[in-house]
Amino acid sequence: MSMEGAVKRSINLGIKGLAFTDHFDVDAPGDNNRFNFDPHEQQSRIDELRLRFPSSEILKGIELGLQAGSLDKADTLAGSHNFDTIIASIHFVDGEDPYHGDFYSRNTPKEAYKKYILNMYECVSNFGNFDILGHFDYIVRYSPYKEKSLSMKEYGDELDSVLRVLASGGKALEINTNTYRERGGRTPVLDKSVLIRFRELGGEFISMGSDAHDLERIGENFESFTAFVKHCGFGYITHFKGRKNVCLKIE
Repeated sequence: MSMEGAVKRSINLGIKGLAFTDHFDVDAPGDNNRFNFDPHEQQSRIDELRLRFPSSEILKGIELGLQAGSLDKADTLAGSHNFDTIIASIHFVDGEDPYHGDFYSRNTPKEAYKKYILNMYECVSNFGNFDILGHFDYIVRYSPYKEKSLSMKEYGDELDSVLRVLASGGKALEINTNTYRERGGRTPVLDKSVLIRFRELGGEFISMGSDAHDLERIGENFESFTAFVKHCGFGYITHFKGRKNVCLKIE
């Protein structure tokens, strides 16, 4: 997906702006480093696009993959570039990529999901240089299990710790609409109790991301999930510009 194409697509959809949050995992296992982008190149390209499309707000972002043993390196990377928004994401569990290998087959659903949440807690509680926690339930997206939700009923103790860190630090929780698509005949489910609990703990900010990867999916299902967020007690959808929160009221 070209950056220019994404800007033109967003304009055609009536979207007033978009953030390029390209992917970078520090010390990624295996060959996952091949997915990392060049921040200098990205930001130079965005500067050009801002001149060409002055009516569209184009933000510089990064999806920064965190691992407990690489937080100092991640902090250095985050501080080395002028990002508008930093999404912290967890893609690996104890240095292993669940997407490959036998991670899922070696663990029951509860074991796999709890390990993921504990890794997430360790990272966000020791790393503060981010604005949004991305796809908190990423672990269910590609899992082969019938159980396709990180629910408060099953994982409330573990999730509570993560949500408390986010709420106390003024961080946003992302609703990543890419997660809730059918894969292999099963569709992950976003548990509304997670959002309600986040609100109870003092969480204020919900961010929306389509994690698009292709032009057709930019802004995918934002309308329905915005209504979902409102139903959970939030009055705003939040994005970040210059690392400052920008809250847009849900009508």
